[in-house]
Amino acid sequence: MILTVTLNPAVDEEYIVPELRPGGWIRAGKSSRTAGGKGINVSTLLAQFGFSSTAMGFLAGFNGEYIRHALSAFRITTNFVHVPGETRTNVYIIDETGHVETGISEHGPEISPEAMERFRKVYSRILQRTRMVIMGGSLPPGAPEGIFGELVSLAREKGIPTVVDAVGPPLMAALDAGPTMVKIDHRFMSRVMGTSLTSLDNLIEVVSSLHGKGVEWAIASYRTYGDVFFSPAGIYLALADRKSVRSIFSASDALLAGLVVAREEGMSPEDSIRFSMASAWECAAHTGKGIRSREAVEEYLPLVELERLA
Repeated sequence: MILTVTLNPAVDEEYIVPELRPGGWIRAGKSSRTAGGKGINVSTLLAQFGFSSTAMGFLAGFNGEYIRHALSAFRITTNFVHVPGETRTNVYIIDETGHVETGISEHGPEISPEAMERFRKVYSRILQRTRMVIMGGSLPPGAPEGIFGELVSLAREKGIPTVVDAVGPPLMAALDAGPTMVKIDHRFMSRVMGTSLTSLDNLIEVVSSLHGKGVEWAIASYRTYGDVFFSPAGIYLALADRKSVRSIFSASDALLAGLVVAREEGMSPEDSIRFSMASAWECAAHTGKGIRSREAVEEYLPLVELERLA
């Protein structure tokens, strides 16, 4: 079983407007409402690829019930801990004239120590039948900053590979525990390392240093439409064509989902990178979350520019 962990889920509301002009009423040309959060997005994408998963974390209130029902529509098993309050709502606005994307994110419900302990017990129990854990996103108020590191360590003790996509102290705690795969925000790492990571040389140095922590795969964004992959077969730069990009709302989640699918299917490192990038590219080529189909993803495979750097 593949397990996804989303400690701070959200109901994602996406609005496409002709032009975003603050100070007045704007009629959206199109809108959507979906279950969201890093792990939940990956679970949904895996379902679109034909892979089942179990999603867990915390849910609260009416939004929490909406998310649970939305996931059941994808036949995704859920095992959330329910807490008082209300699961957050995130608003995402796409300006079709200025080609600008704006997001507004809420904090989420307060997580008590008792709820956190219930989550730990559920997580430990589910690990008994799990073959991979994917975790990420923000932490709700009350959750300890080191929780991702704790979850990675528990999985490693059982020989279960882990995937992490987070920023800030939660990312640093996870890195110390040595996840199998990690998605890195180069802007955050630039602040931590005290050096600019806009150059490929600096980016390669930082990504390579993670190997000593037990990280097999590390992915760092490069500029807007590329990623640097540290893989077991070397370091690669993968690029997509920015002209075809409509929205990057969940492209990062599609990239990770593609890499997980590639691992599940035993693809080579180079094929894994191409499939991962093609998944993100297809997701970004249209508004709305997710991919249209696997066939649509595979159309982008030959278009991915791949260069071995080391």
